[in-house]
Amino acid sequence: MQVDKQAVAPEGFSLDARWSAVMDEALRRPPIPANAPGHAAALAFLTSNDEADAHRAHMLQLLAGWGAAVELDRSDQILASTYALQVKWERHTEFCAIVVISRAGHSQRDLGAWPPFPAQWRKDCPGQLIGALKIALEPKGSPAFVPGFIDETGAMNRVLSEVNAGAATVEASLRPAGDGYVHFFVRAEEPEPSRLGRLVQRLIEVETYRTLALYAWPDVQEIGPRLNEIDNGLVSLTEALGTVQQGGEQQLLDRLTELARDLEHITARTHFRLNASIAYHDLVQRRLEDLREVRVEGSQRLSSLVNRRLSPAARTYAAILRRQGEMSERISRTSDLLRSRIDVELARQNQDLLASMDRRAHQQYRLQQTVEGLSVVAISYYAIGIVSYLLTALSGLVHGLEVKVWTGVAAPVVLLAVYLAMRRLRSRFHDE
Repeated sequence: MQVDKQAVAPEGFSLDARWSAVMDEALRRPPIPANAPGHAAALAFLTSNDEADAHRAHMLQLLAGWGAAVELDRSDQILASTYALQVKWERHTEFCAIVVISRAGHSQRDLGAWPPFPAQWRKDCPGQLIGALKIALEPKGSPAFVPGFIDETGAMNRVLSEVNAGAATVEASLRPAGDGYVHFFVRAEEPEPSRLGRLVQRLIEVETYRTLALYAWPDVQEIGPRLNEIDNGLVSLTEALGTVQQGGEQQLLDRLTELARDLEHITARTHFRLNASIAYHDLVQRRLEDLREVRVEGSQRLSSLVNRRLSPAARTYAAILRRQGEMSERISRTSDLLRSRIDVELARQNQDLLASMDRRAHQQYRLQQTVEGLSVVAISYYAIGIVSYLLTALSGLVHGLEVKVWTGVAAPVVLLAVYLAMRRLRSRFHDE
């Protein structure tokens, strides 16, 4: 197995920091050469970040047990080989993949013990298995690889087509066989190893990405009715906006908040999965195009069978994503309408409050005027009393001074003076 060397730049030039990484990434995942007769197997495991690290360590443990020579060991890729096998391990965004291909001269007609993974290793393998397939490789014109290798009973799931412009024939039954693997049978007219290796990789990617593209379908079946409930609730709430009684806005706001919470929960839980499944669907379409299929009379092509279910599912994913976005916008618009109604109601309440405060201020002013009038009388009363005392004291000095008469004469003058003084004082306070 040939391993690409790390890319280097011409001597003497100043390199961009990412140049080497970019050039290396472009050629990072080369196909493994395959031979006919021969066989291949691939496994895909759904893994988290921690599980992916554990899966890599688990793979290195297997290679050590096989006595394999590790030719490339990276965090996202391992290439190794034994005297009979070529092995590749790859870490992708959300899954890890293992590919095992027989070397030249090591064709195994009996696939009962293939692939040769130890039982305990299979039991302890991290992650959850989401895809498994076997590929039998034979030169064109050879006898059947193994009787019963391709399920003869599942006619609806069986395909037969020519690929690579007729250079090879692919026969498959996309329903897992009794051993749990999906079986492909390839007859190559000119089994050139590198070309056959590319074909094997494309078939592996078609099957793996097909599974991942449909991985979101249970989520769609679950959230579809829930989106209908949210939609109906939003329609009901929008209609209630026109007939809500005064003070009922808070109840509508609580209902709208609940609908928004449910929609956001569904979106957060499924947004990545739906977008990832659409991306996997696009990858499947590209790989099917790369196969350059030619229809065999009386048989259905691989692309026809795959797209019969995959394309409607992808369109459903896109429709669900659009619906989530549109419902989010509708909730936002309804929230704006409800907020406007609440603002209008608050403005009306504030207006009523200001009018009430104005009435209370006017009443307080009238009461204040009344109190001021009483104050003039009270002050005048005491002032007249003081004048009376003064006149009484003067009556002893001035003969014939009539105290009561002069007190009565002074009373209006005192009242007028007190009134004018209070008025002037109030005017000064008002000006200030």
